[in-house]
Amino acid sequence: MTEVLFVRENPWMPRVIRADGEFRLELDAGANANHDPRSLDFPVSEAHLGVIRDDLTRHLLLWSAILPLCEAAGIRGPLDEPAAVALLDPILFGAPSDVESLFRGIRWDERRLVAQGADVELLERGQLFEALRSASAWSDWSLVHEYDTNRRRARLAPLDKALLKYLRAPGAVDPALLPEVQRVIATAEEASAGIRIARDRRRGEHAVNQRDWRRPATRCAR
Repeated sequence: MTEVLFVRENPWMPRVIRADGEFRLELDAGANANHDPRSLDFPVSEAHLGVIRDDLTRHLLLWSAILPLCEAAGIRGPLDEPAAVALLDPILFGAPSDVESLFRGIRWDERRLVAQGADVELLERGQLFEALRSASAWSDWSLVHEYDTNRRRARLAPLDKALLKYLRAPGAVDPALLPEVQRVIATAEEASAGIRIARDRRRGEHAVNQRDWRRPATRCAR
């Protein structure tokens, strides 16, 4: 018989249950062969339950640290219980500086904390407790989409960044890069002049004819 001892208002967060007289932390994570979330669990103590119930920050940190273990279990493998149990005391009872040091040496799900409202700049500096002051139990995945977009942009070359900026606000481009940006745009405009890119409905509502799409690039390469 299973009894739920503690669950936050967000049911996706790890919850504490009692199964056959034993306290266990249970969460839905990873995916089975049908791509549905797997339910995985491992033993915890009553003292662990107390911290999980009273300290949202440590609950979130534990969640982010356990998720990679769930992913590693795959679609049918067992959760690495010793590894999961080994995270409990350091994260739930450790001093903040020790917890942050631990996270510098383990895999953890940064995007999960972003979804909960963590301050991204503080998170990336490793100031986890400060970053999670703004967090909540509810997930907002629009924050993750913004985070992923910003990371992709950060990996772009300076000219690529300048091109994106020029399309939004031409006056904001670094004057040193402006001539090169304008040259690239002029080349693209010349290469695409007079070209009509047809739709290809066989490949989806918004798909385009790939031959038409590649034609401007072919002109630029000449």
